[in-house]
Amino acid sequence: MKKTALIGAGAIAYCHARALKQLDVEICGVIDVNTDSARKLADACGTRVVSHLAEIAGELDMVHLCTPPSFRIDYARTAMEAGCHVFMEKPMAITPADGQILVDMAEANGVRLMVDFNHRFRAGFQELLRIVQSGEIGEVVNVFINRMGMLGGNAGTQHDTWRRKAGTVCGMSIESLSHDIDMVWQLLGPVASVRADVRGTFADAPAFDNNVNALLSMRNGAMGVLHASWSSHLKMSARGVVGTRGTVILEGDDLFDFNRLRLRTADMPHEHLIRLDDVYHFATCPSYLNANRYFLECQDKGEDGSASGRHALETLKISHAILESARTQTAIPL
Repeated sequence: MKKTALIGAGAIAYCHARALKQLDVEICGVIDVNTDSARKLADACGTRVVSHLAEIAGELDMVHLCTPPSFRIDYARTAMEAGCHVFMEKPMAITPADGQILVDMAEANGVRLMVDFNHRFRAGFQELLRIVQSGEIGEVVNVFINRMGMLGGNAGTQHDTWRRKAGTVCGMSIESLSHDIDMVWQLLGPVASVRADVRGTFADAPAFDNNVNALLSMRNGAMGVLHASWSSHLKMSARGVVGTRGTVILEGDDLFDFNRLRLRTADMPHEHLIRLDDVYHFATCPSYLNANRYFLECQDKGEDGSASGRHALETLKISHAILESARTQTAIPL
């Protein structure tokens, strides 16, 4: 039985705890600066609260880093130097410099570093990806992601969270948009350049952007657009790919819901509609299980996998290119 520790005891850690239980991974301890939160999660997992990772790192195969991204390097260093693989929440860091440190440490210690782009493992997106990769819609010309909603206390209502506090602030371009950047990468490969604009709606947190428009030029010649809002009073989600012989669109009724897939190719007289039941809930979404299973498989194979730290670093660089383009009003090459 493989062993891990949960570092960070917020809501996302419970998603991983449920997945790890199903995968027969032993949770040997919980670490959090908030001891009450740590105790609550430890009790739910049937394990103990640990004050310092060094106390148990030597008995672990891996750690799950679920802290805010500003507080990961020291934990990751302790884990990696003890030979532990590291699975961390996205974004891997706030800055590319810190992301590079994490990648370099993993390579120096010969361990796997993976980042939880769990939405790529969901059934709706996997079907979208399958259709694109099959060549059914021909050569891809355009990809778009349009995601709107109000993410509640997690992303900027009147409730302060680490995302809005000085020293840990992390807006939409770096945090949530990383999922969309990852999806575009899966569909079309690397980004060549970015032209973007961002806005924030909180005067007391100017670094907290919650509206993003970004135009992407892809290295394969295709183009893409990301349009996202955390401050919309109406909800919707659409991820679409336009090809030379067809179009496929994955739609949902909330920020992360996939309720239906629409497909029409040059050979179809009418649109083909597939109803989906891929609605995102923390407690039931299987993507955390699928992402953790993939992490374990990569460990067993000695492979970094497509959700590696190095891939996550490239997505983080794109997030920063979006912010830099908005600041300078110029296109940023990558």
